[in-house]
Amino acid sequence: MRLRSGRSLKWVLTRRLIGLQACFLLLFVSLLAGWVWIIDPELEDTNEAIVRVLIKHVERQTDGALNVIETPELAELKREYPDLWFIIRDDRNNLYQHGVFPKELLTETFPMSIDEAFVKTSPSGRLAVGNRDTPIGRLQFIGSTERIGAQNQGVNIWINLDIDIPKGGDAKRFWLGVVPATGVILAILVLPILLVSGAATLIVTPYSIGRSLTGLVDTANQAKAIEFETRSARLEVSKVPSEIVPLVDAFNHTLSKLDRGYKQHSRFLADAAHELRTPIAIVRTRADLLPESADSRQLLQDIDRLSRVAHQLLDMQAVGAGSQTAQMVDLNELVGRIAADLAPQVIDAGYDFLFEPSAAEASFVIYPSTIELAVTNLIRNAVDHSGCKGTIAVSVDARGFIDVCDEGPGIPPAERVRVLEPFYRLNTRSSGAGLGLNLALKAMELHFGRLLFADTDGGFRVRLEIGALHAGRATNR
Repeated sequence: MRLRSGRSLKWVLTRRLIGLQACFLLLFVSLLAGWVWIIDPELEDTNEAIVRVLIKHVERQTDGALNVIETPELAELKREYPDLWFIIRDDRNNLYQHGVFPKELLTETFPMSIDEAFVKTSPSGRLAVGNRDTPIGRLQFIGSTERIGAQNQGVNIWINLDIDIPKGGDAKRFWLGVVPATGVILAILVLPILLVSGAATLIVTPYSIGRSLTGLVDTANQAKAIEFETRSARLEVSKVPSEIVPLVDAFNHTLSKLDRGYKQHSRFLADAAHELRTPIAIVRTRADLLPESADSRQLLQDIDRLSRVAHQLLDMQAVGAGSQTAQMVDLNELVGRIAADLAPQVIDAGYDFLFEPSAAEASFVIYPSTIELAVTNLIRNAVDHSGCKGTIAVSVDARGFIDVCDEGPGIPPAERVRVLEPFYRLNTRSSGAGLGLNLALKAMELHFGRLLFADTDGGFRVRLEIGALHAGRATNR
């Protein structure tokens, strides 16, 4: 099953920030639309609305004078705009006027050909001028909702003609009718802001988060560097963000509990092995005094096996104790001395014994006693499982390889993983305790190396590949 990779915190936060910005912009647009809905603005020019209303209510009296019929619509317009004023003029210069307006407009003449125009009366104000055909003829309408005459001592007049509006068109436009266009305009305004802010977020956020998490990356590398022999090390909390401190504290607490548990386990093994050695020695002495017989020989074999288990338990405790000194050692000398010590036992068991040093120097920084335990256990395993015949050969390679070869049946491929487990034995009748290969494996793990099995033409080979200890680890533990 493929493991799912973790999500990048940088990109998670970046996406969320961009989403948050988009939400804020949408909220702004929504609030703006709501505000427009509430105030209900007139997108139709108010002054133009005046002209539209007056056209429907203007009349000519019998004497030719102009008059505006008072209707509810006109009354509502006057009520809504108290400063409303307007002037109606025909081609004979008959006038109808309402409200307060600049007197200059009474003498100002606008061409009757103007269909629609706006006169700017101030930076923010203007009036509408429109000449429209009505049932009583073509009339000119001038009107505004502002009392411009009272605030201005003079009027600067300029005319802006809009010739694009078709004649006879309905000038009435409600604001809901232009919502789509308004939406497009807002999108044109908002999208660039969103794009710019999103691009800035994509650039700035990963960099900022990366800088903020530098201490966390250093702490993670520190955690990766913790090995079995450095299990007492703890992670620093000064470099990580305060939100991560509880996780680092929990990790350190777990390391402390594991370290205490391992030390208790090691002390138990050491104490048990020490307690067993004295009674085993006593039993062995008494067994030696028994008359020679098949039972006495079997008893001696059982006592030897028990003694070997006790010694291997002590060896396991020694391998994991972490109190050794790493030294620069020539493997040829170390393995040669081990071979010389064990040669009598190998030969007495019925084997030929061979040691082959490397042609070149094979000096490595190692824990000598641990390598000695590993090689000794491999040689004893070869003695126990090779059928008491053939040759057992030990060789050293300048690359840091130590090979122990025999001419026995070897280990079936299906069992080569399980035999590395403590107390697992292929042959239950063997005098071994099933700890030798596990000890060798732990020794290689301590040296960052490997333990490998391989079939040979005439038997089986177990190889120790010694890795490189870091320079900082060639110190007392």
